[in-house]
Amino acid sequence: MLAGDPRVQVVFAVNGSSPFAGGVKRLLDDVGASVVSWSAATRLPFDLVVTASENTELAGMDAPVLVLPHGVGFQKLLPDSRGVGSRLSGSLRPEDVKDHRVVVAVSHPDQAAQLVEHAPYLADMTEVVVDPVHERLTASAWFRDRYRTALGLGDRGLVVLSSTWGRESLLGRWPDLPARLLAELGADEHLAGVVLHPNIWSGHGAWQVRSWLARARDAGLMVMPPAGSWPSLLVAADCVIGDHGSVSLYAAAADRPILLAPLGTETVPGTAISALSAVADRLDVQGGLRDQVIATMREYHTGRYREATAKAFAGAPAARSMRSLTYELLALAEPPFEPTMAGSPLPEPERIVPTAYAVYTRQFDGGVDVRRIPVSVDAAATAPEGWERRLAVDELEWDLRLLHSAAILITREPSEENRDRDVLSRLPGADLVVAPAEGGAVATMRDGSRVEVRDPGGRLDPMLLGAVARTVVHSRTPATTAFTVRLGTRESRLSLRRQ
Repeated sequence: MLAGDPRVQVVFAVNGSSPFAGGVKRLLDDVGASVVSWSAATRLPFDLVVTASENTELAGMDAPVLVLPHGVGFQKLLPDSRGVGSRLSGSLRPEDVKDHRVVVAVSHPDQAAQLVEHAPYLADMTEVVVDPVHERLTASAWFRDRYRTALGLGDRGLVVLSSTWGRESLLGRWPDLPARLLAELGADEHLAGVVLHPNIWSGHGAWQVRSWLARARDAGLMVMPPAGSWPSLLVAADCVIGDHGSVSLYAAAADRPILLAPLGTETVPGTAISALSAVADRLDVQGGLRDQVIATMREYHTGRYREATAKAFAGAPAARSMRSLTYELLALAEPPFEPTMAGSPLPEPERIVPTAYAVYTRQFDGGVDVRRIPVSVDAAATAPEGWERRLAVDELEWDLRLLHSAAILITREPSEENRDRDVLSRLPGADLVVAPAEGGAVATMRDGSRVEVRDPGGRLDPMLLGAVARTVVHSRTPATTAFTVRLGTRESRLSLRRQ
């Protein structure tokens, strides 16, 4: 909002008393911001104080104060940080507004009414503004294909988990949900990502968060860092599994199909998230996740959440721009040029590409069904009835236990008969070695025979081709054969030739 205006100098200060201040100073340093100590901030002359926390100690700051919401509205009750009962999240105390001109920005008139009902002393202190995150998010829908390309989705779906913080959050109640989801989705049909409330990262530390998510991360979970472009991940998503946090409302505003977890006791009735809960599909945590995701995507229709999100985000003329309000409080005329409306940056989540999978195959008349699950989340000791389960491992895998247990080993170099047989001699548990080849792959079997698998469509990688080759060869098919491979709802036509 202030970019390009040399009349305004912005200085940051961090109140280190918050248990969630971890990482804030580092973030400001990374962007090159000017940061002063909190004690200096209370002594220096300013024209406007902007805070994204209602807990900010304002004593000593002699300037108008603009309080920005760090979420959508006032959706939950939280324990008072001073140990006195509970209060509406986002509301200020009487002593915080004494002797100050305070303006509390809200994104809907209902939020202003709710806040004043809870804290009558805040009457005439609210201002309805256009939510800049919502505005940018909806505009970024134009870049959906660009985001999906950056994530390497291809024709796979993307399921995004969103969790607020605290014991009643999605991951606070069901911490194994990411691993369970990846175990059910199938790596070639869907990818999964997660957006965590920054308080989770700052309250527990990034090392701990990554440790808790280790199994899911090893299975390819895309983890959006706290300063990452989470709106672009929402825009790219095909389904969002969320809770009562603000990201669920933003996902609804972005017209993404939503599976919403049951609301916790801290959620305030009558709010926008309650309205969303009444119309969104309800997540059955004990039920099959894959079937729920597919049903939610199939049954969704555009605009399903419009009435719910209308309770959260107001547009003109009911709301004014944040820029207009900021310059009014600064007692400056707005610049004559319009601010930019850039789309959210490309998503750059943390992601580990799995190198070991449990590959399941099942023959049908004229072909083979195949599914693969990253081994870190696959808990099956035996395959379901009618399916075969084989451990397939890329040669880049670092876990020696997996390498020595692999039934199918994938190499990155073109096939060389002597080398492939040498690999088999050193890995006595392997049935075959698979190497890439032009138009497909070559599999070298334990008995020394070699099979060429042709994939004219180029849709399957050597691991899948090797797993299918093993199934077909062991079924004693003719020396040359053609067959269909089904991968979820997709089909490919392959041919196999024994060398």
